[in-house]
Amino acid sequence: SAELTPIVDEPFRRYKPPHIASKSAYTIVMVGDSMTHALGPHGGTFNEFMNTLYKPHGKGIVIDNYASGSTNLLGLPESMTKPITYWDSDFKPLLSRDFDLILIESFGYNPLSEYTVEEGLNKQTETLTQIMETLIAIHPNARIVFVATISPNKVNYAKKTNPNTTVKDRVLQAEERIAYIKNHIRYAKEHTIPIINIYEKSLTADGDGKREYINPDDDIHPSFAGVDFIGHELANYVFENNILPR
Repeated sequence: SAELTPIVDEPFRRYKPPHIASKSAYTIVMVGDSMTHALGPHGGTFNEFMNTLYKPHGKGIVIDNYASGSTNLLGLPESMTKPITYWDSDFKPLLSRDFDLILIESFGYNPLSEYTVEEGLNKQTETLTQIMETLIAIHPNARIVFVATISPNKVNYAKKTNPNTTVKDRVLQAEERIAYIKNHIRYAKEHTIPIINIYEKSLTADGDGKREYINPDDDIHPSFAGVDFIGHELANYVFENNILPR
């Protein structure tokens, strides 16, 4: 029918999630930078929490984490077409395999610093549109959910990693990363894409990132408590919103 013929010049505006049929096992794939990579090749505690929630409903969850450290969003369209190895796990190219849910994290900790923030955010927005169009075309039956990861702590951002930076520099670096995380959230809301807003929940009363969630060895990546927190937030959102039918 005419309805099924995609109008090529019609830009992506609004996400309409597909209906997922109930089944005995679901596959989740994750993409992102080192903040998501920290969860481990199969999601670690996120995997445990998911299976604990879904097991009473007779369902199993398989998670493959494609996130990679030191990568920014601009590389994602290409990396989704390539196989990856994560420790001892070999994953087929993401676009060439079946999955029920893809979690797209903001890549905010690898901002596009070669551009001004405004230019970089525009590039981020353009790339997210490209990714959404690709996923909807190639995986029309998979659900897409965005993820905003934990906030950096501005005053202490990367202090352990770069001890010679000034507070002013650390705040500027953190704020650049936050701008990309917030743009990811804004994009999701504008395009009716579900968003797991871990960023907002990781803030202190005065609006900075909670240090308990940040690894004291580098003042950047999630601590063990941070990985647990991220895993719980992801699992609870998917379960409570019935993203994968119980």
